[in-house]
Amino acid sequence: MYTKVVYFLTSFCLSVLALDIGDTCITPNGEVANCIQHTECHVIKNAILSRVEGAKPFAQKSKCGNIGKSPLVCCGTTAKFMTIAPPKKCTTPNGESASCVPLSSCKLISDALETHDNDAEKFAKESHCGHEREQLVCCGSEAYPLRTNLLPNRTVCGEQTGVVRIMGGEETKILEFPWMALLMYNFHNGSHAGFRCGGSVINNRYVLTAAHCVSISENLPIYLNKVRLGEWKISTVEDCDEEFPSNCADPVIDLNIEEKIVHPQYKLGEGKNDIALLRLERNIEYTNSIRPICLPVGESPDPRSRSEMYVAGWGATENSSSSDVKLKLKLQIASRSYCNERLNSIGGVDFTQICAGGKRGEDSCKGDSGGPLMRSSTSENLNANPKWFQEGIVSRGIHCGIRGVPGIYARVAYYMHWIIDNLRSF
Repeated sequence: MYTKVVYFLTSFCLSVLALDIGDTCITPNGEVANCIQHTECHVIKNAILSRVEGAKPFAQKSKCGNIGKSPLVCCGTTAKFMTIAPPKKCTTPNGESASCVPLSSCKLISDALETHDNDAEKFAKESHCGHEREQLVCCGSEAYPLRTNLLPNRTVCGEQTGVVRIMGGEETKILEFPWMALLMYNFHNGSHAGFRCGGSVINNRYVLTAAHCVSISENLPIYLNKVRLGEWKISTVEDCDEEFPSNCADPVIDLNIEEKIVHPQYKLGEGKNDIALLRLERNIEYTNSIRPICLPVGESPDPRSRSEMYVAGWGATENSSSSDVKLKLKLQIASRSYCNERLNSIGGVDFTQICAGGKRGEDSCKGDSGGPLMRSSTSENLNANPKWFQEGIVSRGIHCGIRGVPGIYARVAYYMHWIIDNLRSF
């Protein structure tokens, strides 16, 4: 009988969300639960062995991933289709819209508590949202505080307005990724040298980018001059929706740079610590076309191998710019071991970096050097609106779009303490 349980799960061939053991998931009934090995989910296993009506299709729809050939299931409190009241909405201490669930169902907070970290314990206490059979916590995508009031909380950052269609096609809509910045360069004689890097708005005064976009090689007769915000199509004075011409974005703004802050351990050409901050000449007001992206907390785990991220931009590098319209591209995270095999000639990657991409014609050349590697929190939270976090900064690679050769990104979570330490009030 036991082999039948495995068969029903492994023979299920529809596309499912590939989660890892312990990840938060949603059962077919809408219940917040954990993704675990099918052998450990006694509720589903026993229901199938007991031939409970509806248990087999329920088990198939509960599949949430695989470990090798062994299926994982989203294991809740029941193994049959029924109506379960969805968890109530709540707001985390970081301001994120989330779900009020049992502590045992919130792996992020449970794992953080096991570290006995004071900040984690305080965050968990502030996340308390009720009590049923056990303590309920407001379970979002983080288990640690932001630790600064100079970055916007989750009610402000990482949101887009209008209808956003991420799947399919490389060209963005005018209001997609409103945190994208273009870096403007001049030749040493003062003439315009074009847009050669990107960055991301992280609050009302700062843009995050790559150090190699700020600390320019002496072989290039250019210097970083200004930052442009709110751009979509470079060649047009006013950006309007092609399907709805009356729907237009606010005018772009070009800002001088008050201060350039390059990581002190960055060395030109080496690729490590490739991160910089640009303090703008004045505060900016958020609009539908200019908004900040969310930054992760420093304790955020590495992005999972094979998880999906996005890059966006105009294909700008310190050497050229390739697109008139803002582009987007979905990439998969690659393991560090895989990347070290493929990128050994340029030093590989370490724990301060992320590796992604590797399909022919598809890598961050469609995005901007210095631009963000982004993830959406949509799939993590039943009650949350789509919210975008910056996991990496486009750093370097070997040529562009070569099959089996991924790109390298500075890992933002690792540098959060440096970022916070270098923000000044505004």
